[in-house]
Parts: sequence; structure tokens; C-alpha cells
Amino acid sequence: MKKSFSAILVAGGLLLSTGCEKILETPLQGTDLTEEEALQTKQDVLNVLQSCYDVTANVYNGRIQYLGELLSDNLAKPRSNEDLTEVFNHNTLFFNSTIGGIYADPYITAFRCNRILEIIDNFDFSTAERNEIVAEAKFLRAISQWEILRLFAQPYGFTSNNGHNGIIYKTRTFEEIVARSPVGVNYNEIIADLESALPNLRPSSDYYASQDAANGFLAKIHFQMGDYAQAAVYANAVIGSGRYSLGSSIDRFENDTVDVTEAIFSNTSRPEFGDFRSSGFGNYRSDLASPPEFFASREFYDIYAADTSDRRLKNFFELDESGDAPRVLVKKFNQEWFNVTILHLTDLKLLRAEALAESGGDLTVAIQDINDVRERAYGSNLNNLPTGSSASQIIEAARYERRIEMFGEGDRIQQIKRRGALEGEATEVRTHPWDCNGMVIQFPISEQTTKFELNPTGGC
Repeated sequence: MKKSFSAILVAGGLLLSTGCEKILETPLQGTDLTEEEALQTKQDVLNVLQSCYDVTANVYNGRIQYLGELLSDNLAKPRSNEDLTEVFNHNTLFFNSTIGGIYADPYITAFRCNRILEIIDNFDFSTAERNEIVAEAKFLRAISQWEILRLFAQPYGFTSNNGHNGIIYKTRTFEEIVARSPVGVNYNEIIADLESALPNLRPSSDYYASQDAANGFLAKIHFQMGDYAQAAVYANAVIGSGRYSLGSSIDRFENDTVDVTEAIFSNTSRPEFGDFRSSGFGNYRSDLASPPEFFASREFYDIYAADTSDRRLKNFFELDESGDAPRVLVKKFNQEWFNVTILHLTDLKLLRAEALAESGGDLTVAIQDINDVRERAYGSNLNNLPTGSSASQIIEAARYERRIEMFGEGDRIQQIKRRGALEGEATEVRTHPWDCNGMVIQFPISEQTTKFELNPTGGC
């Protein structure tokens, strides 16, 4: 049975209460705590941990995902929002308030997690309780800052030694003026946090940090690094657990009455409290009286349009030719609210298939992963990848399926950058090279210090 994301958190037998919205509402850089915010009891610590999940849900409410989609070739130009049009045009400015708001949340999570780690030993938690709380804090700190790294810095492999500018990976709460760390260092820090957390997390959970979620993120991180053999190992740990299945539904963005059997890590909306954790995806909604902000690009649609037997095309997209120019409506997120599946089996199966093919692994397993996804999409095995398909055919198939399966989830631009940085693909997005300056988002001006270097200006 699913546990409520916003109501309780059972961690090693500990019950975490709600009502913590004002706990550690800190500025981005962090500050000293007031008496009102001081952590005085074990319950205070647990409340702050709950609040870390609360802010993480804000991070993944569709906004961090649509920044990635706007950088990619999946979307058409936004209808009217100037801040988002800057992202689409690959020329973001440091006064962009929308970006500033999105950028802040992961660091609020990191600040709160760091505060927990700094004071945890002042309280009489049992060893098991302490270890699990620490593990959850490190997990949330890692995934939140990884999302910032992927959007605000050039990818792993952009330079031969990964010495190009990354982010400040925050592991302490006190304010200090420091320079951005190299991307390679950031990846090591993120991996270290997840690896440290892994043994002390529960095996699985719908909405909370777990070993399955940590292994899943480690698979994605190593995949982005081009460490395909290790990525497959981490993906195997999750897929091989047998706890997840693709099911028959192609829709993994459902309300809480639907059991999404492939969900590994999610957030949940609570409409009874007016708590809609999918609000950022509302920019896609094509079922309302007013037109949406986002449309799929015609280039994306045309790749899949001829395959009329693909249920994803029919259910998630519609070509609207009623106006002066055709537009591709997105129907994938046409609900008032839903739970956001952040990490899921589809992603890991397609990741494992490509990773095995890239690293000389078991191609039989890779082919089956592709076919599991295709059989759900088509409702039959008529479009299956043939037995004996080559590694290159598997890679091509995995990439084809990944793009339509994960439309709107912020994945496409990361695949473009990975293939450009690690495989030398000269990919362009709307005539802009994958590695041009505008392919990374500009930091808010508030981050600039004597040591912190902003990204280059001027776009692509």
C-alpha cells in the first residue's frame, strides 16, 4: 500500500509529522538559525527531514523537467512566457526570475539536509535511527544538486579531465564565498553521498529514499558519465529485485488511486489539502479553454507520426491543424493533478539495454528490455526487436523508445549532451551545437561573488 508523501514518514519506526512549512525557510546561501527555528528535540529533527521531502517534491513538480525540455528539440517555442522563451532560445539571462525560483529549491533541500547532518549527534537516536536519517539526508542532498549540475554546467566529458566549471556542492550550512568546483569533483561528491547512503536506506519505498532509488540514480549518473558497465550493474540491482513491473498502462502520471507499478521514486499530490505537486506540468495541458504554454515540436512529432499503431502517439499527442499553422498538442499531462514519477522502470530498462550494448554485455537481456517497452506501447509483439539484433541496432532502438517514452520528463537534452560529449556526435538543436554556451542555463545574479564565476553570456 502506498504511503502518503505529505502526511507521514515512517523511518525506522519513527513517525514524522507535518506542519513544518516554516522550518528552515532559509535564503539560498544559508544563514544562522533563529531561536524559533532552532532544533531542540528529536521531533524537530524529524520534522526538518520531512520538510526536505516537501521541497524535493517542489523541485520535481514539472519545472526542473521543463527547463531540460526547453533546451532540447522536443518542444516548440513557448506561447508567451518570456522567461521560458529565453531557455528555448539558448540565451538565458541572470535576471530571469523563473530560473531563479527553480534554482533555489534544490539548495533549500541541501541546506536543510546539511543542518540535519550537523546536529544529528546531539540527539539520542538509536544507531539504526541515526544511520537511516543520515542516509536519507545524503540521498536528498545528492539528487537535488545533481539536477542543478546537469542544467547549469556543461556535461561530463565536455573536457578531457572534467575540470570545467560545475557547481558549488553544498555540504555545510554556514555561508562562505567559494568558487565553483569542477564537474568531475561534483560527480564524485554526488556518487559518494549516494554510496554512503545506500546500505542504511530501506530496500524500497514509493515516496521516500530507498536502496532501489539510490541504485536507480547511481545507474543514471554512471550512464551520463559513460561508465556503461557500472550503470548496468546498478540498473540490474533495481530491475532484478522483482519489485517493479511495467504493467499494461503507458501512463505513469496518475493520481493516487492508481498503483503505478513501475514507480521507484515519486512525489504525490494531496488534492484534499490543495497540495498539487504536479503544477509545473500544467504548462502542457491541452484540455483547457486557454491554449497551453508548451507544444511538442513538429520535428519530434514527425519522427513518430507514421507509426499509427503506437499507443503513445495516439494517447499523448495530437496534431492540431485548425489554426494558421499546425501545432502539436501534448495530452500526456492532461489532468488537474497527479503523482509525479521521478524514477521509473521504463527509464532503467532502456538505460540497461543501451548500457549493455555499449559495454559488450548480454544482448539477449538488452533485447528483452526493449521488447518489454515495445509490447506495452503496441499491445502486441509485432514490433519487437528481433532475436540476434546487433549492439548498434539495440542502441538505436533504445534511443528511439527513450525519446517518446520520456517526453516532458527533462531527459532528452541529457542524452544529446551525453552523446555529444562522450561519443562525438555533432548534434544541433535548432541550429545550435550541443556544446555552445547557451546550452547551459545562466545562474541567478545573486550567485556572483569574487570567486563564483557565472556562465558565459550571449547564448549560442
